[in-house]
Amino acid sequence: MTDYAEVEREFKRYFMTGPVLEDWTAWVDLFAEDATYFDHFYGTFTGRAEIAAFIEGTMGASPHVYTVLKWYVIDGNRVVYQALNRADNPEPGVPPIDFPSYQVIDYAGGGKWSREEDIWIMGEMKSFARAYAEAERRFPQSLEDKLSRNDWGDWVRWARPEPGHVARPSWFGRADFRPFASIDDIDVGVRSH
Repeated sequence: MTDYAEVEREFKRYFMTGPVLEDWTAWVDLFAEDATYFDHFYGTFTGRAEIAAFIEGTMGASPHVYTVLKWYVIDGNRVVYQALNRADNPEPGVPPIDFPSYQVIDYAGGGKWSREEDIWIMGEMKSFARAYAEAERRFPQSLEDKLSRNDWGDWVRWARPEPGHVARPSWFGRADFRPFASIDDIDVGVRSH
């Protein structure tokens, strides 16, 4: 069993690297070579190459979405946390648009994670997407607008970027990058259905 302090330290590194700073390339390197990533809708991805293709393709397809940490618990080598998949509302002065997800990650030791499982509800995600699309129709957004990250909440104070941070996800500006337009574009891993 790994020391609690080590698991918490490495969870902070995991969360800051990927969900906060959106360096998905460096984040994938925090997984063990044979790690598995299971998303109840998208499927199972095994190994860093599949996880990298999946995470960048899906995150790049939704540049307006960022991840706010609400809470986390550590039990042995396992961390369970709730996040809000958040978008700043295109309509000025209006609260952000969210839907929750839950993640279960297993620490393998040595700064690496062996497994991640993502749990979210399709109906909540679709309501989120509709609300954002409707607001964007009324208040069109550029890519720069979509990369705003204005409301990290008051839940977990360390899980946010430094003031003045400008979001530049690892896929940003890469000529070779193609986000997934649909689940049919995902050509790695095994689909859940």
